[in-house]
Amino acid sequence: MNNVNWDDLRYFLAAAESGSLSAAAKQLHSNQPTVGRHIDALEAALGVRLFQRHKKGLTLTHECAWVLEQAQLMQSGVQSIQRMVEGDFQQLRGSVRLALPEGLCNEVLIPQLDAFYRQYPNLRLMLNVSSRTANLTRGEADIAVRLFRPKDADLVARQLARMEMGLYASREYLQTHDRPENESDLLRHRIISYGDELAGLPENIWLLDHAAPDNRILQSDSTSSRLRATLSGLGISIQPCILADANPSLIRILEHAPLPGHEVWITYHRDLRHILRVRVTVDFLISLLGT
Repeated sequence: MNNVNWDDLRYFLAAAESGSLSAAAKQLHSNQPTVGRHIDALEAALGVRLFQRHKKGLTLTHECAWVLEQAQLMQSGVQSIQRMVEGDFQQLRGSVRLALPEGLCNEVLIPQLDAFYRQYPNLRLMLNVSSRTANLTRGEADIAVRLFRPKDADLVARQLARMEMGLYASREYLQTHDRPENESDLLRHRIISYGDELAGLPENIWLLDHAAPDNRILQSDSTSSRLRATLSGLGISIQPCILADANPSLIRILEHAPLPGHEVWITYHRDLRHILRVRVTVDFLISLLGT
């Protein structure tokens, strides 16, 4: 078998995926005879016929299926290399797209960004705080901080911490309402709960099970909104301890309540692990959120 030329494989892929020499030529900004020559050369190198040619186009032979699968894997590898070398290894500049929960973004990350930019003045962070999980494989973000363990095999993942949850009320609220001494006391208190998208989270279900329906005065999927409402004295809410404990005007109540916590994970596509601007951003987040 002669050496296989990658360029021949590239033309073969275009023809196999488009179904005709003319469509492949258009896709590759080439011409039909050139596509045909590359396919002929590949067939000669492999010693197999890859297509049955007819007036309506091309039909893949039985031998072609395996060749096509391997060529697609090679193409994926080439694309991974291209994505990797897009990073600037010499100059630390450019943008990093970061997806993370709203509360961690607003209450933990943003107060530290001035220090980050002093250290890396030519980097720019693009923040995504949507409640929808960003798809890293599709390039919707470069790095994500998630409250669950990622399962995609193409992602690098590291657990940063465990985010404990607690019940909180403001000093002002507790001055005008009796402090709850046990879980049943919550039935007499105003409750701030999660909105529709997060309603099914275990800690929210626990809270609603211990609250009177008429006292559920506010619902929001925004962590920052629930935090601000609690700080204003509106009622009792569940908060991440990392956020609430930083506010001296908030008091944790019923500390032994069995509230489920969340694992905090940082993850990014493995193709980006050697890009310097991604690495330094990951290191910054680990120093900020890790335990």
